[in-house]
Amino acid sequence: MILFPAIDIYDGKAVRLLGGDYGKATVYGDPLDMARRFEDAGAQWVHVVDLNGAEGSGNNFAVIEKIARTSLLVEAGGGLRSGQRVASVLSAGASRTVIGTLCASDPEAVGAMIERFGREAIVCGLDARDGKVTVKGWTEDSALTPLELGRTLKALGAAYFLYTDVSRDGMLTGVNVDATAKLTEELGADVIASGGVKDLSDIEKLAGRGIYGVILGKAYYENKIDIREALKICAN
Repeated sequence: MILFPAIDIYDGKAVRLLGGDYGKATVYGDPLDMARRFEDAGAQWVHVVDLNGAEGSGNNFAVIEKIARTSLLVEAGGGLRSGQRVASVLSAGASRTVIGTLCASDPEAVGAMIERFGREAIVCGLDARDGKVTVKGWTEDSALTPLELGRTLKALGAAYFLYTDVSRDGMLTGVNVDATAKLTEELGADVIASGGVKDLSDIEKLAGRGIYGVILGKAYYENKIDIREALKICAN
């Protein structure tokens, strides 16, 4: 299983939101410093979220470019609603981009991106709240379930999915193992779990269910998880 330590960036700073609420942000410092810590711990990937991009208030491409100069492979998302923005993030050095809102609003456009940039470059976000896909930086809910949307996107060529239980994100209440495992089984695809990871037992449970990857966010920043121990579990 791949561990994706996360760096959420807002106005050039590393932050964490509580339950996706932009009004409840904790600032943790310089994103590049965070990336170097992950690199030193032995991580291979880093998951970067451009919160300004998701909100529609600019972008943090320059910061992503700096992080991409480390040895880490960068998976980046946040406001990627056009082929041009995806191309910009890939040009900044990201290995993969995460598409969120567009997956629900225009899946055919995402299919075109997969064809243009390749399956390895696109991760389809299945962010959900109360069983329904949520879009536009988690500010609006759609009528689709993650499984319904996932099936549509897989038919269009998607190979990677990121499932986030928004209600758990930043809450340290435990990751939604069952929902992630069900998506993995039903879609027959690689699914990354996100939202609520509270301790090493969550990572062990996900690994035991054959999950492809997991996002490590607040539990790291709040010193609940030693990243080296988490990487050992993932490696085994």
